[in-house]
Amino acid sequence: MRELSHRIATGMQVYPGDPGVEIGSALEVARDGVDVAQLRLGSHTGTHLDAPSHTVPGGRTTGRIGLDELVGESLVVHLDDLAPRQRYGLAELASAFAGGLPERVPPIVVVDTGWASRFGTDAALEHPALDPEAAAELLRRGMRVLAVDTLSPDPTGGDGFPVHDVVLGGDALIVENLTGLDGLPERVRIGLFPMPIDADGAPVRAVAFVD
Repeated sequence: MRELSHRIATGMQVYPGDPGVEIGSALEVARDGVDVAQLRLGSHTGTHLDAPSHTVPGGRTTGRIGLDELVGESLVVHLDDLAPRQRYGLAELASAFAGGLPERVPPIVVVDTGWASRFGTDAALEHPALDPEAAAELLRRGMRVLAVDTLSPDPTGGDGFPVHDVVLGGDALIVENLTGLDGLPERVRIGLFPMPIDADGAPVRAVAFVD
């Protein structure tokens, strides 16, 4: 089993404008007989799930998402040599496979841009972004969860959230800020386990079931 999520820690990078992360001590063994930590963080902290309600008024919240939607076979798309702020689409996705992008894809599609190595730095903000038309085509081919290793499948600091509009607007899901994707096979079983809260999103523990 391989860990695919960033560790949550005080001061970690968050999407610009999101609440900062602070983990402190609420109770201490020496004083109170037990250790209890106090957590302050946003629902989109670290590796996390975007529910449809994140951008769609009246959309599903995390409380209406079943775990069966978040565990299963995935297609991992490894993209090499993407440039900062590059918009990648179907041509780039297809180039990752000898026979091109499959006509039918599994419910979970994972895009490895290599940008996870930049998480926590200013360079993370300059990540590549998916073309919304490609997102729509992935939905047509069977995708129900789009998972990326970047702060967003849309440009951070860009004009709007067109990929969110397509994916979440189609009642599908987005997972952002994956890590540890290098070397994963093209087909692998993945689990994305969100905190059990009813909200617009939630941090997830993401794992790949590999030997």
